Amino acid sequence: MRRKQQAKLAAIAAAALTVFSRDGFASAQVADIAREAQLSVGTLYLYADGKQALFELAVEAAFPGADVAAERDLRALPKRPCGMDATADLIEQASRERARWPVLRAALRAAVAGDAEPEVAGVVGEMFDLMSRERPIIRLLDRCAWELPELHQVYGAGLRARYFRDVEQYVRSRRAAAHRAAEDSAAIGRAVIEMVAWMAMHRLAGKEPTSVETATARRACVALACGGMLGASAAVR
Repeated sequence: MRRKQQAKLAAIAAAALTVFSRDGFASAQVADIAREAQLSVGTLYLYADGKQALFELAVEAAFPGADVAAERDLRALPKRPCGMDATADLIEQASRERARWPVLRAALRAAVAGDAEPEVAGVVGEMFDLMSRERPIIRLLDRCAWELPELHQVYGAGLRARYFRDVEQYVRSRRAAAHRAAEDSAAIGRAVIEMVAWMAMHRLAGKEPTSVETATARRACVALACGGMLGASAAVR
C-alpha cells in the first residue's frame, strides 16, 4: 500500500511540475494535472488539497535529486497548502545553497582589478552547467514567477536580476579591456544568456526536442559566446 501511495504522489508531483511549467500558475487547472498524472480528480484530491498544494509539490519536485514521495509523511496526506510566502522562503533558502556562480564572480573581481585575461570559456561553461543542472526549477519559475508577487520578489527581481547584472558587468568590463564598444553590453549579455538557456534547457523540451548531445551543446555555447562577447577566439574547455 505504501509503495502505491508513493508512486501516485510522485506521479502527481511530476505532473504538477509539467503542467505549471507549461501553462503557468493562473492557467493551470487541477483537472489538467490529474490528466497528466493519469489519475481521476477525486484520487488527486486524496494527495493534495487544491491548486496551491499542487504548486508546492511541483516546487519540491523541481529541485534536482528531490524525491517528494520518499521524503513526505504519507500519513499526513492530503498535503495542505503552506502558502506562497512559505514557498518563496523555500526557494530563497534553496537558492543560497544551489544558485552560485563562483567562476563569474571571480572573473568580475579579476576584471575590476585588471589583472587577468578574459575567461569567457569558463564563465559560459559555468552558465551552461548551472542551467542544465537546475533546469526544472528555472523553467518553473521562469513561467510562473511573473504571475506571483511573492516569487517574483525572490526570483525575478532577486536571483535572476542579480545574475543578469553580473553577466552584463562582466561583458562590459571585458569589452572595455579589449577596446571594444561597451554600450551594447546589456544586449550582448542577454543574448548570451538566452542562447545558453535554449541550448541547456529548452532544446530538451517541446514536441520535437533536438538531438544535440549535452557536451556538444555546451561546446557550441562557449564557442559562440567567445566570439560574441569579445570578437575573439578563446580556449574551449
